[in-house]
Amino acid sequence: MHAVIQRVRSASVSVDGSVVSKINRGIVVLLGVEIGDTISDCDMLANKIANLRIFASPASGSVTPSESESAGSSGVSTPSADGGEMTRLDKQWDRSVVSIDGEILCISQFTLLASVKKNKPSFHHAERQAAVANELYERVMDKMRSAFGEGKDNKVKPGVFGAYMQVSLVNDGPVTIQLTSR
Repeated sequence: MHAVIQRVRSASVSVDGSVVSKINRGIVVLLGVEIGDTISDCDMLANKIANLRIFASPASGSVTPSESESAGSSGVSTPSADGGEMTRLDKQWDRSVVSIDGEILCISQFTLLASVKKNKPSFHHAERQAAVANELYERVMDKMRSAFGEGKDNKVKPGVFGAYMQVSLVNDGPVTIQLTSR
């Protein structure tokens, strides 16, 4: 199972010109189900996505790598739990989508599993049985929903499995992370 996670200020997905899901601050997950993926892959990847620390602590503000490097360690550090120093840049990567009470837009995307020889993509690694792929996609979304806790089922929003979709987003950073379950 492959996932591309993008930190966003907002995002939406449309089918046939109509918006079917939209989120504010959070992440967009593009999810590709591979032949041989299991429930264990779903659970592991959903847990990793929900707890991936790609958001800043409220006190850290917005710091770019060049700002923290030019400021030096004396101007931007605090003691960390292990006795070392934690820079403001470290605090940029301190919170997860769950801990900021953000939202997740999860889009199924078999094209993540493309292999390319010469100029034409092949999708022979993607799960060919739509019912199996959809079941695993739904499992990932259910596990991410449970990470938010009871009463917050609306924090994870889907695309339309198997549909031709238009995804719009305002990438924040940009921050884009690739994950795999194996």
